[in-house]
Formats: sequence, C-alpha cells, structure tokens
Amino acid sequence: MENQKKIGIDARFFGPKDKGFGRYVQNLVLNLEKKDSHNLYFIFLNKLRDNDYVPKNKNFKKILVSHNCLWPIKLDKKLRQGRLDIMHFTCLPCPIFYKNNAETVFTVHDLIWKNFPPFKNPKKKKKKKEKYKRKNKKE
Repeated sequence: MENQKKIGIDARFFGPKDKGFGRYVQNLVLNLEKKDSHNLYFIFLNKLRDNDYVPKNKNFKKILVSHNCLWPIKLDKKLRQGRLDIMHFTCLPCPIFYKNNAETVFTVHDLIWKNFPPFKNPKKKKKKKEKYKRKNKKE
C-alpha cells in the first residue's frame, strides 16, 4: 500500500477499569479501527488487559507488555523492534530511553496543575514541573 504508516499507541491503560485514561484510549483505538483501514497500528497493551481488547481490523495488532515499574524500559525494547513512523504516548511516564526517527504524539490530559497546583509539598510541585519541562524539551 502506498504511504502506509506504522503507528504505535501506548495502551497501558485501556477500558473502563482504568477510569479516564482507559476510556480515552479505548475510544481512540476503537474509533481508529472503524475509520482507518489503510495504516498499520500497533497497540502496546498492558498484559492484564489482554482480554479487554481484541482487534477487529486486520491492520491492528496488539503487543502485550507487563505494566510495572519497568514498563518504560520494557516498552522501549518493543518500540525499537516495530520501526514505527508515529508513536502516540497517551500518558506519563514515557519510555526513558526512547529515541527513534518516529514522530511522537504526546497527550497531556490535564494542565490545571500548572495554574492551581494541588501540591502543598514544594518538592512534589517542583518534581511535577521538571517532568513536564523534560517532556517538552524532547519535542
């Protein structure tokens, strides 16, 4: 197929069990399945959600990854194998060492903390700001 893209989607949170993030990702994936039969999609899914998603479109492939403190490292290995054109990270944290020629899309779900920080602890507030700055520098 001409100009077919390989697109990865971080689906570590998927479905209503994972609340807001999970519903967002589930709706994203299910609607893309209906709308796009041209591009190839690699859905990086938490192993615990294996039964929650069964691809209905032949261009969608799920890749299972254990979701624990090593998620960013394990996902990074799987991403390198896929040679993606576009990678969509649906929430923090992103893989630490991810460096690829793929375009990167990052969804920021809520920026209200920048104007109305919920953190009373100055160390936590500083850490959140640093994480946000680091992510924006990569782009």
